[in-house]
Amino acid sequence: MDRLVQQASLSFVLLILSYLSMYFALPKRTSFARYSVLVLLLASGAPLAILLVQESLREAADANIGLGMAFLLTWAITGLVFLVSLVFWILRLRKR
Repeated sequence: MDRLVQQASLSFVLLILSYLSMYFALPKRTSFARYSVLVLLLASGAPLAILLVQESLREAADANIGLGMAFLLTWAITGLVFLVSLVFWILRLRKR
């Protein structure tokens, strides 16, 4: 369970950092952008959080394919948000 906690913590930290990077790369940081990034962050982390709680309540020794898919989804979303923020950063630097 200790390894699962480390992987989940790292996944959530990377997800938060990717959304922060995207928020700071936006050309106009309005309140709508702030709230929409917050909602997207919560929606992106919710599947992993829910399945982590279910896994902690479950006392089976077998593998949980749903938890693996939740990790994969979270990592895919994190990578996609990092790529989008990278594009925003590049466009922002080209305008200067």
